[in-house]
Amino acid sequence: MKQDYLESVQRFKRFVAFRNKVGLILSLVVLVCYYAFVLSIGLFPDILGYRVGPSAITLGIILGIFLIVLCIVATGLYTFFANWYFDKAQKEAIEDLDRSGALEDLKNGEVRE
Repeated sequence: MKQDYLESVQRFKRFVAFRNKVGLILSLVVLVCYYAFVLSIGLFPDILGYRVGPSAITLGIILGIFLIVLCIVATGLYTFFANWYFDKAQKEAIEDLDRSGALEDLKNGEVRE
């Protein structure tokens, strides 16, 4: 019984750590790209102002659109993982905690380790 208790608590901790890691990685990718773009505006305005072909479209506009698409893709990836994997894993982990009795202890702020 005690072994099940500890395993269910550890499983839940691993799930939360993995979910946080995925969110952190996606956030860091977006933030690094965003701040690199803003920094490049300040440091290399001539390069970002370079016209692509005979049109009024510049390299900065293309990179800005890429940044918007990157944010949409990162949000979509997290939503996909949340719906496809995180919800199922969270449900299983909570059911496991409930079976072992650890869920009641966690609600009361107590965890036996």
